[in-house]
Amino acid sequence: MTGIRQTRIVARPILDRCHADRDDAEANRARWKNPEARLLLVDPHDEVVMVDGRLAAVPTAGERDDQRDLFVGVVEGVPWFARRTEQSRPEACSLRTVDLGPTDRELVMSALAALAWHESNPACPRCGKPTRITSGGPARICPHGHRVFPRTDPAIIAAVLDAQDRIVLARQHSWPADRRSVVAGFVEAGEPAEHALVREVAEETTLTITSARYVGSQSWPFPRSLMFGYVARAAGTINVGHDELAEADFFSRDEVSDQVESGQLQLPPTLSIARALIDAWLARRLPEPESGFDLSSPLR
Repeated sequence: MTGIRQTRIVARPILDRCHADRDDAEANRARWKNPEARLLLVDPHDEVVMVDGRLAAVPTAGERDDQRDLFVGVVEGVPWFARRTEQSRPEACSLRTVDLGPTDRELVMSALAALAWHESNPACPRCGKPTRITSGGPARICPHGHRVFPRTDPAIIAAVLDAQDRIVLARQHSWPADRRSVVAGFVEAGEPAEHALVREVAEETTLTITSARYVGSQSWPFPRSLMFGYVARAAGTINVGHDELAEADFFSRDEVSDQVESGQLQLPPTLSIARALIDAWLARRLPEPESGFDLSSPLR
């Protein structure tokens, strides 16, 4: 697998979200005044500055604006805040293209998700009045005291394998000709994730999922998804003669490795769970789908 970088999924939480006092104004003021406190600046295009492969943040200074400077959490005693800037910076880079370690990954995902949610929810859904960010930023509140909490869009994403252990890699119509990823789709209202897995794979490829095992989840704050990752076994023949996908095929491990090495194949960014699933499959680290749910019949 020369030339393929292995990615990582954060497991045990690194970020302390300070649930007990994250909305305590005095506690947050003390965190902001901490000499070690850091402020992550995110530009209008969700880009950040990186230095030597790490997130570059600035020290907190002056008085905190609790409507702009969101408290993200504490990592090893260091308080972290995030702010959306109005101007782009030439040295900033897209988070979709960088490789981040577990700490930076958890920080930036949390910061982006919070910023995106606050920016898209300026009014109370109950009374329509403008809302303000609470002191720590985990919620918004309107003049009538109604609290509004963040919403997340659940989605499934799966390493779909055939009987020969080949993986399905697909391309959307808007992607370059060499870009491929695993199958994914949103969970509909009232739908269990396993049902969404069966439905989405069938809609996009006409394959029938027979078994699946949950692997892990990842926040994908572009703008507010939560991806539930699976490894699944499928039967049937791929057919993408519809609007869902431009193309999809089964690939062996040797085919993926060789095509990535030659530049014929572009995999998802290392920040994504899509890449983590592909990397784990390449390294034979995914569990067998048959060790999870049998989806050939309804769940009981």
